[in-house]
Amino acid sequence: MTNIAQHVWKLLDNEPCIRRNMSLGLLNIRSLATYLIKQHKLDSTVDAVISAIRRYKPKKHEDIFITAHNTMSQSINISTKSRLAEISLIKDSDVQSKIPKLFEIIQYNRGDVLRITQANVAITLLVDEKNIDKITELIPKDKIIATRKNIAEINVHIHPQMQATPGILAVASNELAINNINIIQAMTCPPEMLWFVKEEDLLKAYNVLYQLCRK
Repeated sequence: MTNIAQHVWKLLDNEPCIRRNMSLGLLNIRSLATYLIKQHKLDSTVDAVISAIRRYKPKKHEDIFITAHNTMSQSINISTKSRLAEISLIKDSDVQSKIPKLFEIIQYNRGDVLRITQANVAITLLVDEKNIDKITELIPKDKIIATRKNIAEINVHIHPQMQATPGILAVASNELAINNINIIQAMTCPPEMLWFVKEEDLLKAYNVLYQLCRK
């Protein structure tokens, strides 16, 4: 009994979705026991697994995600933008000297998008597809690593409390992942949180984040 209990507890430790639904009282214990036996080929009876589940005590860090989930529901609003493109550039002095000139191309007063991120070896731009040609004319071709079109942005206007709440990004990323949505890029610029996905995933991703953010 001790061995099967420890085995079940370890399985539950590795299943954040199950743990969350357990904490909310949304799971039928017998159904969960049957699922664990079938999914993990447990050599045990259903009653033994039920007993282990009932004695399972989630680690304290689970409270962090519950708090993050509750806090995210206080988001102010959520909006989307499609027809974006990603341009990855080599990070060197030549490219960096061109970056200020991008602001002559981008027309913020018309709603144009320009998101810039940089790491150790690359700089990534997220822009409107209509501006790709203008930007690639400005940047030498040998400095362009790759371009990708058909990207969409989901902008979550966050509640101020979210900036000091651990687990916000983890909760949103987990929800998108379990819905088979690939995150191309994510960034924060308080009071906004930005998620970038394929355009074909936009509607599904919006619905997932909307459900998290609704009051």
